[in-house]
Amino acid sequence: MKTPTRLEPLIEDGLIDEVSRQLMSGKEATVYVVRRGDETLCAKVYKEANKRSFRQSVDYTENRKVKSSRQARAMAKGSKYGKQAQEEAWQSAEVDALYRLANAGVRVPTPYNFYEGVLLMELVTDADGNAAPILNDLTFTAEEARKHHHTLIQEVVRMLCAGIVHGDLSEFNILLSNDGPVIIDLPQAVDAAGNNHAMSMLERDVGNLSTFFGQFAPDL
Repeated sequence: MKTPTRLEPLIEDGLIDEVSRQLMSGKEATVYVVRRGDETLCAKVYKEANKRSFRQSVDYTENRKVKSSRQARAMAKGSKYGKQAQEEAWQSAEVDALYRLANAGVRVPTPYNFYEGVLLMELVTDADGNAAPILNDLTFTAEEARKHHHTLIQEVVRMLCAGIVHGDLSEFNILLSNDGPVIIDLPQAVDAAGNNHAMSMLERDVGNLSTFFGQFAPDL
């Protein structure tokens, strides 16, 4: 396929060799399957703020760290520089969360690089080597539902131990790989200790899991 403009710098600088296809387009980013040597990876290209359907909320960005006090003041004033800094902070939040969670052993895609607003990471696959489906596209037996629900509650606990709450966890941002569920889409992740809304977001995340899997296992 024709290389998207946002991915051209990655090819020019040797981070990837080619773009194979578009994998999906979501509310905050478009994801592509890319090649690097013999490896197949995915590249997440973040949409500009005015093209996203997911709006940054103060509930999510509360107490997020920024590089300097100048950035913090500019973001508070809503200046052009402040909006740019806010956008960079929104994108880097997912990168930071992925590295932090991967190091904590949470089931998330392995991040490789963040370059020019593009996150390069592991392509999560199913047993046949194809891109793994999201939970919403699948059906389960009651036993499978209980098993995956148990696994994901454990992952939510691991995330919490790492100091992070997903904030938007649902069947739409969990993949089912060949060896179990993998949690994706973390730009709205919040600091469990530093965000006053973290508890309500955690309860909502857990509730979403119970509601989805409860369709297949009513006892959940």
